[in-house]
Amino acid sequence: MTLTQPRWWRLAAPVFAGSVLMMVQGCSSTPRPEGELASARTAVVSAENNEAAAHAPVPMDRAKEKLRRAQLAMQQKDYAEAKRLSDEAAADAEYAQAFASKTRAETALSELESSIEALRSEIERSQRN
Repeated sequence: MTLTQPRWWRLAAPVFAGSVLMMVQGCSSTPRPEGELASARTAVVSAENNEAAAHAPVPMDRAKEKLRRAQLAMQQKDYAEAKRLSDEAAADAEYAQAFASKTRAETALSELESSIEALRSEIERSQRN
């Protein structure tokens, strides 16, 4: 008795084997995103040093969480995910820092406008006397 393979299997087997080979090569060829992870760490630390957490707590929390998940993905050798999360963490940290800078500038402008108004009032009062 001879075992024969169904016709579809003879056609599908090479395609399946090729797909598996491409997946294995694709996973192993992704480089370690050391630079991206370092950039994300730097962006988070820089934002923290500029007190971004006080002015933009949500983006800072997101940045820290994505950085933590990127580090975990690196440990698990999921380099594509680690790169994506590192890039997102850096972007969130940079946004938080920019938002904090904008908020500080708006506060300074408001204080300056209040000072100018106080000076105008003093000038008007002194001119009436």
